[in-house]
Amino acid sequence: MKFQKTIKTFIAAALTAILSFSTTSCEDFFDYEGDCDVVHKVRFVYDRNLKWADAFPSEVKSVNLYVYDSQGVFVKKYTGKGNELSNPDYNITLDLPVGSYSLVAWCGLENEGATEESFTVPEPVAGESRIEELTCILNTQNAPVTRADGDDTMPTSDKRLHFLYHGILDITLEDNHDGKEYVYTINLTKDTNHIRIILQELSNDEGLKADDYEISLEAANGLMAYNNELLGNTTIKFKPWDQQSDIIGVGRPEADNNDIRFVKGLVADLSVGRMMASQLNDMMLTIRDAETKETIIARVPIIQYALLSRPYYEMAYGHQMDDQEFLDREDEYVMTFFLYQNRWIDSYIDILQWRIVLHDYDLGWEDR
Repeated sequence: MKFQKTIKTFIAAALTAILSFSTTSCEDFFDYEGDCDVVHKVRFVYDRNLKWADAFPSEVKSVNLYVYDSQGVFVKKYTGKGNELSNPDYNITLDLPVGSYSLVAWCGLENEGATEESFTVPEPVAGESRIEELTCILNTQNAPVTRADGDDTMPTSDKRLHFLYHGILDITLEDNHDGKEYVYTINLTKDTNHIRIILQELSNDEGLKADDYEISLEAANGLMAYNNELLGNTTIKFKPWDQQSDIIGVGRPEADNNDIRFVKGLVADLSVGRMMASQLNDMMLTIRDAETKETIIARVPIIQYALLSRPYYEMAYGHQMDDQEFLDREDEYVMTFFLYQNRWIDSYIDILQWRIVLHDYDLGWEDR
């Protein structure tokens, strides 16, 4: 009995010690070591793509993280670039007092390449600038001017745009002093797109030359708000950064066999800004004869065309997407337009290698 009493007394004392330790703050226990500092980190993920895989380490070249307090006033900026971003564990450690903050990330502003940067974010002023003033601007080749004949010359962009990404997150840093590490994840959306336009002339065995046609896209998407919404009311003319002829195989519809003739098609590559499902008629394609200036294809709604391929990707990946999610996940579009005797065959086109019969769709574009 005496032994059992001793054991019970020992257990009770141990429990008391454990409870006493658990109620002692980490700050008090490690006061001389300073091990109780809470660490807050921000990591970045870019998996809003059609692979559903994080491409941040392989694609993103720079990070600009803007911090705003609970009143929407700018606090400070964190940056990162270069090889450190290729580390899958890359993160930014926040040295901020406790409180609530809004974090806005613009990634891809600095690329250290041979060409000029594609986008600019005006530098905010600590303690003065508000989050609503944080914008990202496409660097165009010229400012809008009005010609003597009254025709406006649009700002133009004929460069291959560096990839741009956006992310936003609201966080609260607690005053808990528990010595733990807290990691917050900012999910990024890609705001740049590559559009390849292919022209095939079915009536001409000689095909097309690179300079036969002038191709352009017009869209008001050169100014983005802190929340990645478009603010632009200025239309920008996007022109190809590369345009050349290439050999394309075309089936002979009049043949009874599978004969293929090879002709020179015209291939044009353009870089454009964010595509929004809420602005289906915002991005319009125009193609003109370079010599006569005659309009061959006018005001074709590229965003609506792009969305025609969404059902295939939903089927292929088993993931239902609304229009905006698809536009955010897909960033490369290939569209083939067919011409016959210098006239567009507007009954069908190829989109991402899929034949689309257009008379089955009500695209609702404006008069062409």
